[in-house]
Amino acid sequence: MVEAANPALLIPSSPGGAQLPEPTSPARFSFLKLAGPGLVVAATGIGSGDVISATVGGAKYGVVLLWAIAIGAFFKFVLSEGIARWQLGTGTTVVEGWAAHLPAWVKLYFAIYLVLWTVAVSAALTNATGLGLSNLTSGAVPQAWGAVAHSLVGFVFVWLGGYGRFEKLMKTLVGVMGFSILACAALTMTNPGPAVEGLLVPTIPVGSGAYVLSLIGGIGGSITMLSYNYWMREEGMRGAGYLGYVRGDVGIAYVFTAIFGFSIMLIAHRTFFLPGVTITDAQAVPKMAEMLGSILGTFGEYAYSVGFWAAVFASLLGVWQSVPYLYADLYGIARKLPAGGRQAVTQVTSTPYRLALVFITLVPIPLAFTGRPILVIVTYTVVGSLFVPFLAATLLYLNNKVQWSEDVPRNHWTTNVLLVAILALFVAVGAQEAMGALR
Repeated sequence: MVEAANPALLIPSSPGGAQLPEPTSPARFSFLKLAGPGLVVAATGIGSGDVISATVGGAKYGVVLLWAIAIGAFFKFVLSEGIARWQLGTGTTVVEGWAAHLPAWVKLYFAIYLVLWTVAVSAALTNATGLGLSNLTSGAVPQAWGAVAHSLVGFVFVWLGGYGRFEKLMKTLVGVMGFSILACAALTMTNPGPAVEGLLVPTIPVGSGAYVLSLIGGIGGSITMLSYNYWMREEGMRGAGYLGYVRGDVGIAYVFTAIFGFSIMLIAHRTFFLPGVTITDAQAVPKMAEMLGSILGTFGEYAYSVGFWAAVFASLLGVWQSVPYLYADLYGIARKLPAGGRQAVTQVTSTPYRLALVFITLVPIPLAFTGRPILVIVTYTVVGSLFVPFLAATLLYLNNKVQWSEDVPRNHWTTNVLLVAILALFVAVGAQEAMGALR
């Protein structure tokens, strides 16, 4: 039996209950505006774990695993498109969808998981930004104090900046990280033939199966994909007229994600794999900068260091700005607020949002002084990998069984096949990462 959606949830309303004006037509947006919230999701999802995974993968196996990065980015596109389509069809976020149409334990599971994930990801991102700043200043700024500074800077900017300024800064950081890393990749490439083959011909070297799963699973973020729902609201994206727009927006985001991952792996292939240099996770960032300095001179060393810092700082800002939406949404659901009330508490000036921002800012500060930043980053990767199969399973249900606006299509059978494949793959990834952590 098909479950009917609450009709009240299909009509966007203001916090006071009045119907909101019609959203701006997508046709009025420029191409640069198209690369908006989707690109911000991509920048948020590209973190230190992605950089380290692609670096170590390129060092161990060269460019034969480029195809795994492409598949990982495509799978995240499928999930993000499903998240966006749900909101266009129902007018609600995926979190609200879980609360309305799934058993009560799902809300409890997600709330507990969100707290654990927040601790892990905030610690990982502050440690990574501290590592990036320390690397950029040749150790003049200690990693721990750099981590604390970035957490506080992120807090102040999100508290005062609002969504518009946040989006502009994120686009700037995307430009910096894209130019820096792509320039290093282009300048170090000598023979594109193997890279083309590694992208188009899937190959799994002996003993690399578990690593391939991790590479596919790590690219493009996890829980931060839910941020797109709230940034759609900030941009006024409502109704079926935005379907093609959001697909293009998310498509651009994950093409950028894939290209960034390719570039990191290509650089690692040139700097580590070809010379036969072996590295560990802990050496990935500083050693890469050092090797690029020997190949490209001062430009290479600083371009990579700036690119890595921009990538992890963009990810930190994205999490600091977006994750409080999730806490505020859960608060509104727990209080059983009407649709307008739930939208009011997810405003960036609301008390629940700002309390969550304070929590995200303060919780990682003690973990900045562990002296083991890479261990913290790897722990985040493990915790993050557990979310994607949960999301795939719930989208299989919500986007097939729940009735919504007839103008927005539900899942095509090909989408369902892909979601089942994603579910199976990421269950394997999560199990592998968990067992690796226990070992």
